[in-house]
Amino acid sequence: MKILFVGETWLGSGARSMKEALARNPAIDLDELAEDGFLPKVRSRGLRALNRITRPLYRQDFNNQVLDKVRHNSPDFLVTYKGNFVYADLLRRVSAMGVKTVNIYPDCSPHAHGKPHREAVGIYDLVISTKEYHPKLWHELYSYQNRCVFVPQGYDPLLHLVSRPQSDFQFDVVMVATYRPEYGRLILDFLNAIGRVNIKVAIGGHGWKVLKSQLPSSWQFLGGITGRSYVDALRAGKICVAPLTRQMAVDDKQQAGDVDTTRTYELAAAHCFFVHQRTDFVRDLYESIGVPMFEGGDELAEQVMRYIDAPCDRSRIARAAHQHAVPRYSTDSRAAEIYELLKAELVA
Repeated sequence: MKILFVGETWLGSGARSMKEALARNPAIDLDELAEDGFLPKVRSRGLRALNRITRPLYRQDFNNQVLDKVRHNSPDFLVTYKGNFVYADLLRRVSAMGVKTVNIYPDCSPHAHGKPHREAVGIYDLVISTKEYHPKLWHELYSYQNRCVFVPQGYDPLLHLVSRPQSDFQFDVVMVATYRPEYGRLILDFLNAIGRVNIKVAIGGHGWKVLKSQLPSSWQFLGGITGRSYVDALRAGKICVAPLTRQMAVDDKQQAGDVDTTRTYELAAAHCFFVHQRTDFVRDLYESIGVPMFEGGDELAEQVMRYIDAPCDRSRIARAAHQHAVPRYSTDSRAAEIYELLKAELVA
């Protein structure tokens, strides 16, 4: 099976992890095109403005390179991971060349990223979503007519898998997640619930500056961390917190949010002890092995206070979660599921 894979390439991205997992399958001949090589991610306002001006030129060059690879290599599939830069016009041209198009979709809503992306997602021959609820909502809520199936996220065995437990901790509590108002309310409620208890807390992820003045000066803010630094930060905490975005606003309407995230699997693979925001999906994964869960800041504080001075319990639960997740929830296992779906798509 020949695949042309399009996605981001930075260490720790879901696209890179899935591409490498697919490439490790001996039945797959994989070529790639780095989507993030065409429009650099920048922070300065001036460079962002320049990106907006040059974006059509970058996209035209991107389209041409995709089409050149399709002509020269004749893949069976064009597989994109989310496909921010892949618009409907390119998908139609690739389909006209006899290549099936597949999107591995990792986000909550395909309606939340602009009209071109919204249209493109409905053009693919097959969407493989990491969201358990997408197949049920695909036609009725999102108004798509193409097929959507569910394959969960996973951990990257080359990045997140750590066989030994951590013994030397810098922090009592660590959370790594891009700031969202929902997460901000969770942390403020947690702070209010623990009161004057002095604990060492570290928060990683972009955007937390907006809340910094309301949090204790002793708390550490790690900024946007990815790759090895991300894994190291998680393992530096006695207790890791796995929050979820439960709902999101799209076109002034509420749509479903996360029932799990990549953290759900990465924390277990990295041999971390974690408390996870409760959903039915996560309870089915981990409740039987004792992973503690929470809903709001009060319950999060209760779980932290329960386990902060219970190293034996933390070690036992972290070990059980690791043994349960490895290798079951690896990207290699997910890639094997995807390979079977692609094989079926070839003969459909």
